[in-house]
Formats: sequence, C-alpha cells, structure tokens
Amino acid sequence: MRILKWLGVGVGVLVGLFIVTVVLVVLFVDPNDYKDDLERLAEQQTGRQLALTGDLKLSVFPWLAIEFGPATLSDAPGFGNEPFVAVQRARLSVRFLPLLRGAIEVGDIRLDGMNVRLITDATGRENWADLAATGPDETPPADGESLSIPTIAGLEIRAASILLEDRRDDSRMGIVNLNVETGRLASGEPFGLSSDFLFEMSPGLSARMSLTATVTADLATSVHALERPVIEATLLGDGLPADGVTFKVQADSARVDVGQEQHSLEALVAETVWRGEGLPVAGVPVTVRAAVLKADLASQTLSLDGLDIDAAGAQFTGSLTGEEVLDAPRLQGQLVLAPVSLRDWLPRLGVEVPVTSDPQVLQKLAFTAQVALTSTSAGFEDLVLQLDDTTARGSFGIADFEAQALRFDLDVDRIDADRYLAPEAPDGNAAADAAPAEIPVEALRQLNARGTLAIGEAVFAGIRFTKLRLGVTARDGDVRFNPVEATAYGGQYRGDVGIAAAGDTPRVTLDQTLSEVDFAPLLTDLFETQRLSGKGSFNAKLTATGRNTEALQKTLNGTLDFGVKDGALEGADLWYEIRRARAVLRQQAIPERTGARRTAFTALAGTGTVRDGVIESRDLTMAMAYLRVAGTASLDLPKSEIDSRLEATVLRIPAEGADTGGMQELVNARIPVRITGPFADPGVRPDIEDYLENKVRERVEEETEKVEEKLRDTLQERLRRALGGDG
Repeated sequence: MRILKWLGVGVGVLVGLFIVTVVLVVLFVDPNDYKDDLERLAEQQTGRQLALTGDLKLSVFPWLAIEFGPATLSDAPGFGNEPFVAVQRARLSVRFLPLLRGAIEVGDIRLDGMNVRLITDATGRENWADLAATGPDETPPADGESLSIPTIAGLEIRAASILLEDRRDDSRMGIVNLNVETGRLASGEPFGLSSDFLFEMSPGLSARMSLTATVTADLATSVHALERPVIEATLLGDGLPADGVTFKVQADSARVDVGQEQHSLEALVAETVWRGEGLPVAGVPVTVRAAVLKADLASQTLSLDGLDIDAAGAQFTGSLTGEEVLDAPRLQGQLVLAPVSLRDWLPRLGVEVPVTSDPQVLQKLAFTAQVALTSTSAGFEDLVLQLDDTTARGSFGIADFEAQALRFDLDVDRIDADRYLAPEAPDGNAAADAAPAEIPVEALRQLNARGTLAIGEAVFAGIRFTKLRLGVTARDGDVRFNPVEATAYGGQYRGDVGIAAAGDTPRVTLDQTLSEVDFAPLLTDLFETQRLSGKGSFNAKLTATGRNTEALQKTLNGTLDFGVKDGALEGADLWYEIRRARAVLRQQAIPERTGARRTAFTALAGTGTVRDGVIESRDLTMAMAYLRVAGTASLDLPKSEIDSRLEATVLRIPAEGADTGGMQELVNARIPVRITGPFADPGVRPDIEDYLENKVRERVEEETEKVEEKLRDTLQERLRRALGGDG
C-alpha cells in the first residue's frame, strides 16, 4: 500500500510539473516567433505557401487553444494568384486534462471569413487533387481494434464562401455568406445543426437557403441520421418576383449510408407558392408529399412511394422508380389526377375561364397514366384522360424538351368541339366570328409535333364526323394534316391539308374529297341552309394565302368538281316560276302552286375554277324529268353571293296545273333562267318575255320569208307570161 501511495504522489508531482511547464510556455514563449517555421513546414508538406499575416495566440486552461488570422494558403500552379483558402480568423482548442489520459477532446472550432476556391481547369485538372495526394497515410485499425475518433465541442463558421468553377464549360456557382453552427460533435451521438447561406447557381439566379436538423453521425460506420430536417429556400433571379419564390422541404427522418451509398427519407413534404406575372396575387400553392424516398447511388436506383401532389387544389397521386439516376436519370411509374372542375381550378392558376356556348362543359378533368421521365423527355403511356363526357386513351409526350417535340397517339370516343366555342351573339352570329379568325403564325412556326388522332364521333364547326382519323406532322413552320379520313353524312371524307407558315405570309393547301355524301344535312350543318338535297361527290384542290380567314377567302384559288344524284333544289320550283312568268306576260291569272317549293332533279354536275375567292363554272348541268338545264354560275365566296345564267330546255309538260294543254307550246323551248342573290336566299327568274320575243321574231321572220317567196313566185309567173305571150 505504501508503494501505491508513493506512486500516486509521484504521478501527481509529474502532472504538476507538466502543468507548470505548459503555463511557463504560455507565459514566456511567443508562438509568433515560430510563424516562419510553421509556414516552411506547411510548404514542405503541401507544396503550397502558407501566409500567417496575423498574430498567433496561445492559451492553456481549461483548453489548449490556438487562435490566428488572417491567413492564406496559395493555390496550385496554373490556377492563378488568388489563394486556395483564405481565413480572416480561426480558433482551435483541445481540452487540456483529457490529454493527460491520452484522450482527445476538441473544443469549439471557429472559422470567420473563410473563402475556398475549388477549380477544375480546361484539361480536367482539379486544384485540390495535389493536397489529397500528399495527405497523411491512413492505416486501418487492426482486427478487433476500434477507431478512436475525437469529439468536438462545437463547430462555428461565419461569413464563409465556397466557389466552384469549371473552366471546361466556363460555369461558376458558389456558396456565399455561409454560416454553420453545431452542438457537441461525437460519433454516434445526436447533435443540433443549423446553417444558412446564399447559393449562386448562375448569373441572375440564386437561392437563399437555411437548414436545421438533429444529426447523428456515426463516423465509424459512415451511417448518418437526421431527425426532423427542415430546409427553407427562396429562389431569386431574373423573371421571378422581387421577393423571390419560397420553398420549404422537411421530413420526419433521413438516413445516409455513405459506405453503401444508400439513402432514404420518410414522410417527405415539400411546399411552395408560385408567384409571378399572370398568376394570382396570392400565388399558386403547391405541396408535394412522399411516404418514402429511397436512393441507392451504388446501383443508381430510386423509388418514391406514396407520392401526393396538391397543386392549387388539384390532387395528383402515384409512385415512381428511377434508374441511372446519376448518369442518365430515368423515372417511371403511375400518376393519377383525381377529378377536378376546370371552372373552379383555372382561376386559382390565374387563368380566366372562357365563355362557352355550353355552360356545362369544363366541369371535369381527370387522368391516369404510366409516366416515363428523363432529363430530356417526358412521356405518358396507357393514358386515360377524361374531359367532361369525352374519354381519350393512348399515349402523349414530349420527345425532346429542347426541341419541344410533341408525340401522340390518341383514341377519343366522342367530342363536340362546338360546345367549347364562344356562344352566339344576339344577332345569331357566333361571337368568335365577329372578326376574321387569325392564324397563329408564331405558334405554328414553333410547333414540333407528330402523331395520330382517332375519334369515334366528332362535331367540328357544325360538321358531324364518325370514325375520324387525323395524322399530324409539324416542324419549322411546315404543318400537314394527312391523312384526314372520316365517315360523314352517309359517305366518306378524305383530305390533305397543309399550312406553310415559315414565310412572311402563310400559305394553305387543301386537297378534299367527299364521296356518296348526303348533301342536305351536310349543308344544313355547314352553312345552315337547306337549299340542296341529294347524294353525290365533291372534289377540290385549292390554295390560299393570308394571316386570317378573310384574307384566305379572298385569295382562294384552284379547281373543283361535283356531282349530285336524285336530289332537289329546295325553296325554288323552277317549273312553277316558268308557268308564273308566262301567265304574267300573257296577263293571265297566276297559277296556283300544286306542290312543294322544290325542283327535283336526277343529276346535278359541274366543274369550276376558283380565282381570288370566286368560283366560276362554265359547264353546270342539271337533268330533270321534264327540263334540261345548262349554263354558267359564279359564286363570290367573300360576298356570299351567286350569279347564275342558265338555259332551261323544256322536254315535256308535266301533268300538273289546269293550263297543261296550253303549255304545249313550250315543248322544246329554250328559256333563259337567272339565279342571283345571297347564298341563303337566291332569287330564280325565268326570262319568258325574252323567249316569247324570240318566238315572235322567229314567226315574223317565217311569215316574211313566206311573203317574199310568194311575191317572188308571182313576179316570175308574170314575167314568164310577158315574155312568152299566150302561145
């Protein structure tokens, strides 16, 4: 026991002597006397020049601490004259008494005004690579031996900055005004962390950010955990509101496995309010939630489960998985939009709900799809989209973000597009038709699209189609709709429509074919007229130029032909008009109409040329049971007027009317007929007077010829007698 007592006394004496020695060193040794040695040692170890321009201060109890600043460490050769690291003030301390037990307890580490420049030059060389190469060799602990990691009482960084520059592509980004504060740092033990900084991403774009969390860092296993991490950021820059756009990201927990490169987040919530031009003053709130986010960077995979996005009341749900998330990220999964009323939702986005002819539309929008996302594209496969009572199925996507290349293949069950147009004005004309419709030239020039649209039943501009198939290709202002095929009004429609919008004035080409079409309902829906009935065909090859529908109509050029069988001109009874005109001319009673106001025909045909919006036909023919009509017709599309000069040949007299017998004189007669006036209500005027004048003239000529012939015979007889005498 006495030996132990004396041993204890000896140890106490040694400790006392050590303390006295350290105190004497602090009192009588000036650390600034060794700055040159420290700078020389640093250069030997790193190959860099260390400049300690400020004073070095040394303290002992209860911490063995050194404080210095300003100080700089030069950059690697070839990276310029600015320092690699510069510090305005630094303080590092170690608890004194634990050193006597062989333990290291680091006190507060404080860095003020630290600036770090991390640069990659044009050849890919990094200005920190030589420091990593000359660092101390690390010897892994022997089996069964644990790695001794010192604790740190706290870390405090103020007004620091980190510059990242890549001279290969002249890109720069940096962290400025970096502040970091932590609690006691010990491996495997939780500590508080708070930080804020300004992240300058590019010229004109930056983010002011802050982070708080409770961190447990296990340096031995390289597995770290964060409890209740919260990141707040405000995005600032050109095109954004003056006070920026704010984001907040938080989670219940996060796990970072550096060794296995496996990371996860639970109960992730990201919130923002978009503000800007065209958006509501209060902004558009967006919240993104995910139950679990897992990332395996070793295998470059990612999974996002329980995804829930609320965008101003529109609810999106789904899940995503990712591959090659570091090298060439690809995400895929299901995305679902719960039914939302566009009339309620669009105003929340700052979009005015259009006034529609049917106020019941825009009540429902919903979709489900398999989503495929990359850094350059976005696609929706197995898409089922519902708009009111219309359902579309198929695929839609952007094949290239930079080129804005749209691709689609959609099958729509039914749609009445006219329900979504502006309502008719009180005068009966559509409000949208009050002025010529403009061709969206700039939009067409930027349009890059290719796809196919199939519609079971459709109504466009009053025209009804079934089994519509539309092919679309558009690029660099060259837009083409081909093929365009549909069943319409009992027949078939085929078309090829082109729009060349690359030049100053758009040029439209039309190649249209209608076969075996019932014209009565077609013209009723197209022009709201019931003037023509019958089945037949129509072909047209037309071109036009202009920036609106009025200009296109006035520059319409091309050719057309048509043929209609077993139909009628409704609202005009040509034979009755002939009878009526004859009665008026003869000052007889006007005959009563015995049938409907229509002119039935067995065939109506013609060809035409179109020039500056005026259709000219020189071979218009119409065959009826008792008349044959032929002549010319002119239709002025811009003025909506018709001027037709026809000749009706009477083949026989129909068995109708009390004056049938007296009409027999008209058989084989050729009667001029004029059809003039607006398309909606043209006038029909047979020219019986001209016909009768011709007949009278013919009779006079016949009688004159008879008189002349009789007179000639008489003179010849008298002359013969005079010359020959009686004998």
